[in-house]
Amino acid sequence: MIDQRRLVKTFKQLVTIDSLSLKEGAIMRFLKKELAGLGWRAAFTGRPAGGEVGSLVFLVPGFKSKGPRLLLNAHVDTVVPGKGIKPIEKGGYITSDGSTILGADNKAGVAVILEILRIIKEKKLSHPPLQVLFTVAEEIGLVGAAALPPSAVKADFGLVLDGGEIDKVVCRAPNQYNFVARVYGRAAHAGIHPEEGINAIKAASAAIAKMKLGRIDQETTANIGMIHGGVATNIIPDEVEIRGEARSHRLAKVKKQIGQMEKTLQNECRRHGAVCKIRFARIYESFNIAETSPLMEKAIAGMKASGIRPKIAGTGGGSDANIFNALGVPSLIIGVGADNVHTTKERLAVRDLVRGAEIVLSIIKEFNRD
Repeated sequence: MIDQRRLVKTFKQLVTIDSLSLKEGAIMRFLKKELAGLGWRAAFTGRPAGGEVGSLVFLVPGFKSKGPRLLLNAHVDTVVPGKGIKPIEKGGYITSDGSTILGADNKAGVAVILEILRIIKEKKLSHPPLQVLFTVAEEIGLVGAAALPPSAVKADFGLVLDGGEIDKVVCRAPNQYNFVARVYGRAAHAGIHPEEGINAIKAASAAIAKMKLGRIDQETTANIGMIHGGVATNIIPDEVEIRGEARSHRLAKVKKQIGQMEKTLQNECRRHGAVCKIRFARIYESFNIAETSPLMEKAIAGMKASGIRPKIAGTGGGSDANIFNALGVPSLIIGVGADNVHTTKERLAVRDLVRGAEIVLSIIKEFNRD
């Protein structure tokens, strides 16, 4: 039922439209026009700070079905290097030319949703009420979904098409806290009066060296991702900024981890005569959907009906599903074939793209049974 040729053509067209995070205006205009051609009026909502446009949302009335409303979501933004993508199809795979990412994360999901909408329109397929939501700025911390007015998400259950393996159902994801720490020392000439200075970089480095980082346990990770400071080699640096994060599927564990990181920073700064000011922010909440939940039962049944043996899994990353679950809409993450994402070796197997679309359509059909 999936039109492979059309699906692949749509995907290739989507990836050639630049859409870095907060720069999604062009692709959103394209999508709005495509949807209008199918007879649906979509609206923008929840424009994030610094963004060109908000997310695109619209409702599709159910057809011969009174099942619960199902949210279909995919984000449209990509990571760098994501300008001037040139898709190449060869040997059953689609790749970039090697100078950029491909953008299958997550335009594969966008293409699948468009194909499903076209099919249910053309074939007059029975389906439950749908809400379609194309989000912006997912790659920089779920910023687009977080900017949505809570009233904008009007669904009972959700499918977030944002992953790789088509046989995987992601039902668990962690909490994430980010932090920005500024360490203040005292400037001095590095060659003439180094004794008079307090090296902020040294204090920060000593703290980082003592932090628990990487894999803390099976549910918890932590990282220092950015450090910036100093102005010249002959000046004792009097200020440095550190940015990091901690994640865990358990709130108590992530709070313990960020507490350890903050305590280590403060202790080492005091020991070196420096001052530390630190600010934490909770980026998103964890979620955990039970295998016995109605949503999981439908997802598993739909995959089995497509000849797939589902793998139930958790993830250490975040997605828009975290936001939807926090808003009270139980949502799962379903893969549609992307591989080696966020790299110039990213690729998409055409077979997986098509099978992924078939699986999502099969899950939608399961909701007709209510």
